[in-house]
Amino acid sequence: MSDKGKYNLHPIQLVDLKVLKLSLEIAPEKEQDKLPDEGAFSLYSGFSDFNKEKREIAVKAGIKIDSDEDDSPFSLHVELLCLFSIGDKFPTKYIDSWADKNAPLILYPYLREHVHSLTSRAGFEGLILPLFEVPTFKINVEGK
Repeated sequence: MSDKGKYNLHPIQLVDLKVLKLSLEIAPEKEQDKLPDEGAFSLYSGFSDFNKEKREIAVKAGIKIDSDEDDSPFSLHVELLCLFSIGDKFPTKYIDSWADKNAPLILYPYLREHVHSLTSRAGFEGLILPLFEVPTFKINVEGK
């Protein structure tokens, strides 16, 4: 059973995802049965210039937890590099705004999965990062 015809594809598609960094270092001097608070992480992102010939943009996003700053039983760092294909129907003038605001939220579930999996494999309960409210991004096409 396929729902492919049921939904319209977004003009921007994720075409490649690579893990750049996946690390966890235990802080044995810290209390080991207490996970860090859900706000004890930093999320960062950045993006490349838009490649007009290939109609692609690269986006990097990562999560850091520092045991020194957040009283966490571990330090953790997960970083992803992703490539997005930009369809002709997406206005070029909005690409940087999309890459800055929307792309990190698209990559966030991948980051969350790596954080949960890594902390679980290290013997912790499995840290589940919180969900965010997603801002709406709507393009108004002139003349329609």
